[in-house]
Amino acid sequence: MQGIPDTIKLFNFSKKGLNFSHIYQVKDFPRMKKLLSNIDDEMKVELSFYIENNSIPCIEGVVKLNAMVNCQRCLNKVNLRLSPSFKLGFLKNEQQGETLDSSFETILNADEAFSTIEFITDEVLISIPMSPMHPHKCQSYQDKERIKQEKHNPFAILKQLKNSHK
Repeated sequence: MQGIPDTIKLFNFSKKGLNFSHIYQVKDFPRMKKLLSNIDDEMKVELSFYIENNSIPCIEGVVKLNAMVNCQRCLNKVNLRLSPSFKLGFLKNEQQGETLDSSFETILNADEAFSTIEFITDEVLISIPMSPMHPHKCQSYQDKERIKQEKHNPFAILKQLKNSHK
């Protein structure tokens, strides 16, 4: 295992059966840095490349990280332990996909090389829940900020007028 190059060379890495492991920080990923507040925390990434069925380059991997995001119920921070794993087959055409077993997610892709950072970012972002919330029933932010309304009697002015004519 070795550090991950900045660019994934899909066919080259797959033919050689390379395995990579690296510890990043959240701040190394520009799109995640905007979404997560724990940018100095570590992310462990492991990637394995291989050829399936003598022709299909594949990536199998796992990313482990804690993601600090806003709870959609109370708007306070919530810590999500994420461990997205993936098993991807990169196809030249849809017919190739019929030869892979169902454990693979297939991607039509002709690109030989792509950004490691962008690839890992995509895998992490799709693992974050659409509406992250605390596991316990936290208080809604709406409940915390009740607006105090003064009870206004619409007939108060009439009472004042009536009293002033006496």
